[in-house]
Amino acid sequence: MTEGHPAPFGPRWRARWIWAGRPRIGMDGASTPVLDDPRDVVVLLRRALVLDAAPRSAPARIWVDGRYELRVDGTVVARGPVRSDPHRAHYDVVDLAPHLGPGEHVLGIVARHYGRPTSWWVPARPTYSLGAGGVVFEACLDGEWVVSDRTWTGRRGEAWTAVAGADSAGSLPVEAFDARRHPTGWDRPGDAAADWRPATEIVPFHSGAQADPHPPSEPFGMLAPPVRAAFPGGARHTAVSAPLDSRVGAEPTPDPVAQALADEHTAEDPGGPVHTVGFDFGGIVCGTLELDVRGAAAGTEIACAAAEHVDDDGRLVPLGQHAGFGYVAAGTGTERFTTFDPVGTRYVHASVRSPDGAPPPTLALTVAERLRPRPPGAEFACADPLLERIHAVGLRTVDLCALDAYVDCPTREQRAWTGDSVVHQMVDLVTNPDWSMARWHPQLAAAPRPDGMLPMAAACDFADDHHMFVPDWSLHWVRSVHNCYRYTGDRALVAGLLPVAEQTLRWFEAYLDRDGLLDRVSGWVLLDWASVYCEGSSSTLNALWARALEDFAEMATWIGNAGSAAWATARREAVAAAFDRFWDDTRGVYVDHVVDGEVRRTAAQHGGAAALAAGLVPTDRIDRVVARLTDRTRLVRHSWAMDTVTPEGEGIGYLYLTSGYPDPTWDVDEQMVAAEPFFRYVLHDGLARAGRADLVADQCRDWAVFLDRGETSWPECWNGGTHCHGWSATPTRDLVVHTLGITPAEPGYAAVRVAPALGDLDWARATVPTPHGPVTVEARADGAVRVDSPVPVVRG
Repeated sequence: MTEGHPAPFGPRWRARWIWAGRPRIGMDGASTPVLDDPRDVVVLLRRALVLDAAPRSAPARIWVDGRYELRVDGTVVARGPVRSDPHRAHYDVVDLAPHLGPGEHVLGIVARHYGRPTSWWVPARPTYSLGAGGVVFEACLDGEWVVSDRTWTGRRGEAWTAVAGADSAGSLPVEAFDARRHPTGWDRPGDAAADWRPATEIVPFHSGAQADPHPPSEPFGMLAPPVRAAFPGGARHTAVSAPLDSRVGAEPTPDPVAQALADEHTAEDPGGPVHTVGFDFGGIVCGTLELDVRGAAAGTEIACAAAEHVDDDGRLVPLGQHAGFGYVAAGTGTERFTTFDPVGTRYVHASVRSPDGAPPPTLALTVAERLRPRPPGAEFACADPLLERIHAVGLRTVDLCALDAYVDCPTREQRAWTGDSVVHQMVDLVTNPDWSMARWHPQLAAAPRPDGMLPMAAACDFADDHHMFVPDWSLHWVRSVHNCYRYTGDRALVAGLLPVAEQTLRWFEAYLDRDGLLDRVSGWVLLDWASVYCEGSSSTLNALWARALEDFAEMATWIGNAGSAAWATARREAVAAAFDRFWDDTRGVYVDHVVDGEVRRTAAQHGGAAALAAGLVPTDRIDRVVARLTDRTRLVRHSWAMDTVTPEGEGIGYLYLTSGYPDPTWDVDEQMVAAEPFFRYVLHDGLARAGRADLVADQCRDWAVFLDRGETSWPECWNGGTHCHGWSATPTRDLVVHTLGITPAEPGYAAVRVAPALGDLDWARATVPTPHGPVTVEARADGAVRVDSPVPVVRG
């Protein structure tokens, strides 16, 4: 599923594993290595170079057990690696030639080993020597190799103090940095101080290791080639700042985020020892935060907390987010601190404690965005400025949720949720000429449990301990594989993923009843944050499984696996034959669920939408189903889980995830619970499959409610949740795929299908990326369609 190693690199490295100091590995019993001290640790590594001339070529590759910054003469030239399962890691490649000239240089590496799983990193189970931090680096400078070995020097990053994480799903690793303890200029040419020691070479040591010091090495195995074409980057934004007030201040705590939050809840005191400053970026941003400090006395403590929300009194409301940093000033006049990891937020509040009555410093805060690239080349325009704006905000939303993987949100969690990412991917496939992440993310998530089910989030704490799983998320993942099949036409990629897809689809078979429908599926059947009932046999889950089976059968047929295709087709046909169990002919709806043979009355949009998307609705019934799904007068937006997750709410909705939903508070006979923004992609797909793509443009106008609230990115839900969730961006895809009707007619865009369904629009135009070059379509209400395409065009 990966490309070959780029020249001049091969599977085996010339480099050796290094670290600053001996690995912190102990023993649990006689033969089981464990992390002896699983704390968050930072190390600094440097290598001096003297070059006679600027190299014409200087490709380098690097991988770190954790995360890293690679610097040349103090300038950061690479950050990584991409998140992954530690047994399926991918190194990064960077060209150092633009940064090297004749004379002295220093290669510097800041490496961070988090010790415990985070929302983006999982530790490997250590061997006797590896798994507690390690770096491999090699560069070829005009044929001369510079590799990581004992010629490097290193030391612990003593300026960083480990901060115990908060007990929260939204707790990100927090930095506490004391500039007084940091070696200034360590990453620039010059003699290192006496306390720098030769780097420790780590020789892989385990049964069968044979003392080979060069990767590939256990517990990581083969380090695979890069999966991204460029490093994350983006714009810079400086926050508007305002001094808030002076306060009494809370008791000191080692967690700077908790400190800042506690300080602003203490009493105001004009002569108080704690000064607070508020920063507002004006909208959600995500990247490394740069704190500029002027006039701070040595030892001045600055604690910063980030949040998306503030209350009516201007205080932060974290809503589960625990992010920020702490900084202790060196007292050098002008100082800058840049966070190691990206932080997503709108607001940052700082509390400042100056020593011995010194005046508070002047602070400024900037974010340097660290988002996956989106090169120019794709465009969308139409006759309705509102839809143009909705399309643009969706782009911004997905950009903010595309870091080193597609993440749920850049703020609260930054996890690569297995189901959410299908929307991000679909947006990228029609708006981003760089498909590297759209191809990579399905591979990232293809790490099933022994029973075949996929974890609900990839390469993170939730995957490491199989915290819980969302069975329906794996079905959206199958759709993401199907997207790879249709858009890329990459047989090797799809063939490599299909065994995982078959495993996860077969997992559901244990829950089939005698009629061939899924019943009482275990795990967290989430479906959507909307109040959809799923106890017993769920219409939505069955339809999603049927759609995934259909997707799988099509792909299996394409690669020549007739046996698996026949199995999937038979299972889907059984669902189709029994699906009328959920049909209420009197109301013209598919009910949410049937429990022990009892048809329950609740009927959200989801069952009918998924049935349309899966092709389960009989032809003579389609018009009734569509009419009911699109009757806005009878829709109610309701989420037991999320409606109270607001600054004003009590946040008790999460309790329903374990206790179950209460009885409905709406008129179940007359009203239908509306899909939240995530599941609207299924609704719009269902309308299009039903032959009603002409309705999609107007459906997308529902997102205007967010614009009316001043949102600059799409929130998680119609009410409640985060202010930026990539899964809410489906209109950006749908206006291109359904309204303009631009889709691959054959895998890999060997031909393009153009089937405009403008609805009430006078005209629309889009340019989409394909492997063969851009395709531009302009359609008008009078039926005129102009297509500029490098591949054959199939109309309708």
